[in-house]
Amino acid sequence: MEKHDLLFFCTLCKNKSPEEIEKIKCAIPHTVKLYKRGESIAFYGEQISHLMMLIKGKVKTEIVSASGLTLPIEEIDAPYPLAASFLFADIDHLPVQIVALEKCEVIFISKEAIEKQIAKCPSFLRGFMTFNANNMCRVSERLKIFAQKGIKAKIAYYIFAHEKEGSFDLKRSVSSLADFFAVERPSLSRAFSELIRDGIITYENGKGKILNQQKLEEFFF
Repeated sequence: MEKHDLLFFCTLCKNKSPEEIEKIKCAIPHTVKLYKRGESIAFYGEQISHLMMLIKGKVKTEIVSASGLTLPIEEIDAPYPLAASFLFADIDHLPVQIVALEKCEVIFISKEAIEKQIAKCPSFLRGFMTFNANNMCRVSERLKIFAQKGIKAKIAYYIFAHEKEGSFDLKRSVSSLADFFAVERPSLSRAFSELIRDGIITYENGKGKILNQQKLEEFFF
């Protein structure tokens, strides 16, 4: 574990080298836990008493219904804070289940330790607030995708969100996109194939170009 992992939120330390970080006399009390592939790191409805910082590995978050059905939410690669936006919420219960997709290492930092770090380091406070604000923006974008009616509408919205000068890089596999959109992978693949067949986009390995912007816009405008 590197000191960078503990100081993830600190805007002052963000661009410092490991050697510079090591000279900073800044310690945050914490514990470290290891998880195997498929092991649950935290459960839906569990009270959030610590900040969970994923420092190695990859996890997925999902919602589990009373009937046992699961809705995939997202996959998260280290390093990344887990459920940080809910740490100081009045209803401080985890809204998702967190499961290790591979061998993972997670730092646990208590609320009290985070509060003390925020109080003594304005840069840590600024970074913590910025991260949570950005996270809420991502949640908002996810809700907009869910609001799109039809798979092609979801694809079109997501493409325009990642488009630059007519080209786009979705940075996700078809399988990952299917989970993100909460649709079946064969249905998503078929929708992409039809968009390509109709000369609306090119698409391969997550990257492509918009060939007919007007037709693509018609799916969700």
